[in-house]
Amino acid sequence: MADKQEANEEKIVRNGEVKVNVTPDRLETYLKVVSAINGNDATYEEAVRELKKSNVVYGINDELLKEIFENKVFDQEILIASGLPPVDGVDGEIKYFFNTKREIKAKEDEKGNVDYKDLSLIQNIKKGEKLTEVMPPKPGVEGKTVTGNPIPPAEGKKRLLPQGRNTMPMPENPNILISAIDGHIIFKKDILVEVEPAYVVSANVDYSTGNIDYVGSLLVKGDVKSGFDIKVGGDIDIWGVVEDAKIEAGGGVLLQKGIIGKGGGVVKAGGNVILKFIENQSIYSKGNVIVGEEILHSKVYADGKIIVKGKKGFIIGGEVVAAEGIEAKNIGNYQHMRTEISVGISEKMKKKIEEIEFNLKKNEENEENVKNAIYSLVSAKFSKKGFSSEKEKLLEKMRRIQGALPKQREELEKEKENIHKELQKYKNAEIKVYNKIYPGVKITILDKKYMVNEEGAFVSFKLIDDEIVCGKCH
Repeated sequence: MADKQEANEEKIVRNGEVKVNVTPDRLETYLKVVSAINGNDATYEEAVRELKKSNVVYGINDELLKEIFENKVFDQEILIASGLPPVDGVDGEIKYFFNTKREIKAKEDEKGNVDYKDLSLIQNIKKGEKLTEVMPPKPGVEGKTVTGNPIPPAEGKKRLLPQGRNTMPMPENPNILISAIDGHIIFKKDILVEVEPAYVVSANVDYSTGNIDYVGSLLVKGDVKSGFDIKVGGDIDIWGVVEDAKIEAGGGVLLQKGIIGKGGGVVKAGGNVILKFIENQSIYSKGNVIVGEEILHSKVYADGKIIVKGKKGFIIGGEVVAAEGIEAKNIGNYQHMRTEISVGISEKMKKKIEEIEFNLKKNEENEENVKNAIYSLVSAKFSKKGFSSEKEKLLEKMRRIQGALPKQREELEKEKENIHKELQKYKNAEIKVYNKIYPGVKITILDKKYMVNEEGAFVSFKLIDDEIVCGKCH
C-alpha cells in the first residue's frame, strides 16, 4: 500500500503552455495551446506575451484568441495572425494608333461585282503622324508582415519604345513614336514598328526588271510574266495578270486580275490573298483567300477561309483546302469533274496526316516482309543446309527490326491521335454552296469523307455527331 501511495505522489505535473510559429515569409502566425497535465492551464495573457516575444504585432485576430481560451481549443495549431501580401505593380503597355490586326475585305455590290481597289491593303502613314505611345507602369501596393515590417511590391516593367526603321520619338513627348517619312507601316509582333516606302514597278515584271526581292511592300502596275519571281517582306498589289510566276509575300497579296498558266505559278502569303481568278496554279495563304470569279483546276490552301462569291463563283477541279470553312456559288460542274474540297484542316496538317498514313501502311508491309524473311531464314537454319555466319547475322538483324516495328507503329498512331485532337478546334468548319454542287465533288471535314453523288442546290456541309451532314444553306 505504501508503494502505491508513493507512486501516486510522484505522478507527472505540467502546466499548460503557448507555442507560437511564424512562417518563414512572415505572412502568417500559428498559435498552439498545449494542455496542462495535473497543472494550471495557460491563459490569454500568456498568449499575448508569447506573441509579443515573437514580435507578432500586426494582423492578430484577438477575438479568435479569446475564444481559444474561453472554449479551451487546445492542442491544435490555429492561424491567429495574418500579414498583408503586397500587390505587384502592373507592366506598362503600348498604345497603337494603327490597326495591328487587319482584316482585308473586298466590297461587293448587288450584282456580285467586287471592287479590288478599295481594300486598304497597305496602311499608309504621313511623316510626323503618331504610331505608338508607351504607357507607364502602374505602381503596386506595399504589404506588411505579421511583425509589422513593410513588404515592397514588385515593380511593373517599363515598356520600351518599339522604334524601328524610319521612325523617331516625338520631340515634345519622347514616349510617343512617330513616322519619320511618308510610307506604310510594318508591324513586327510587339517588338518593332517600322515605316517603309512602297516600291513601285510602273510596267511589267519581266526581263526589264528581273526577279524582285524587297523588304517592304510592292506595287506592280503591269503584268508579271511567266518564269519570274517576286518576294517581299510586306504586301503585294499587282494590277495586271500573273502568268506562271512565283509570288511570295510576308503580308497580304492582291491580284486585281488573277493568275493563270500551265501549272508553274505559285502564290504564298503570310496574310490574305485576294484575286479575280486562278487557273492551273497554286495558292498558300496563312489568312483568307477571296476569289472574285473562279478557281479552275488549281490547288488552293488557306489557314482561314476560302470565299468564291463573284458573278460566277465556281470551284472546278483541283484541291481546295481551308481550315475555317469554304463558301462558293458553285462547286464542280455538269461533267462531274473530280473536285476535292476540305475544311477543318490546314494544308500542313493534311500533308502530315497523309505522311503518317503512308508510314503506317509501310510499317504494316515491313512487318509482313520481316516476318516472311525470318521464317525463311529459320527454316534454312533448321534444315542445316549451308546456313552461313552471314545468314546468322542477317537473322539477328531481322529480329531486331521485328522488335522495333511495333514501337514505331505505336508512335505513329500516337502522333496521328495528337493531330486529330488539335483539329478539334476546327470541328465547326462548314462548306456553304449558294447555288449548285455537282456529282464528282469529294468533301472532307476533319478526317471524315463524303462523296457528292447527286446535284444539290443551296446546301451546306458540316460535321454533326462525327458525321458529315448535308443541309440547307442559310
